[in-house]
Amino acid sequence: MRGVFVFNGLFWGVFLIFLGLCAILKTVFHINISLFRIGFALFIIYIGFSMLFSNYRFRVEKNTVLFDDREVIVDQKSEYNVIFGRGVIDLTSYAEEQPTKRMEINVIFGEGVIKINPERPMKIKVNSAFAGTKLPDGNRVAMGEYTYQTPNYKDGDGGLEIFANVVFGSLAFLERAGSTTQH
Repeated sequence: MRGVFVFNGLFWGVFLIFLGLCAILKTVFHINISLFRIGFALFIIYIGFSMLFSNYRFRVEKNTVLFDDREVIVDQKSEYNVIFGRGVIDLTSYAEEQPTKRMEINVIFGEGVIKINPERPMKIKVNSAFAGTKLPDGNRVAMGEYTYQTPNYKDGDGGLEIFANVVFGSLAFLERAGSTTQH
């Protein structure tokens, strides 16, 4: 897409012409047309057409998947989101920079897949609401909380702590061996 849809000249040209026609109808013919309601409706219709025909992508940060299907690049951020889409988060080769790293992952009306290294000390706390969450030990959570720990995780010794919130979506943790070094 050449520019952000809000700054598209065609849309604003048609919108301003429509507002002018509504003002003339109100002044000359005493026909009252709700400009706000019709303007808002046209704006929503325009967003829909832009998404359908322009291969429109919402501009979000690299750590958020919104109306998309992609793999999220893991970096120094501590929060990752999947909203109305599908996101794969690969933590198997995530380097251990500090003794304890906290990470929050939110899946809302979407599908998330998190690849983890079972050899790395890790604690996963899941909160699910009307969702389906599959953990590495085979447990599934649809409503409520559940905590999973890898066999080599010990409280106070550090490791990766993942807080996952899933609402009206699905989340699956897949175990894959990676290349992390342990201390």
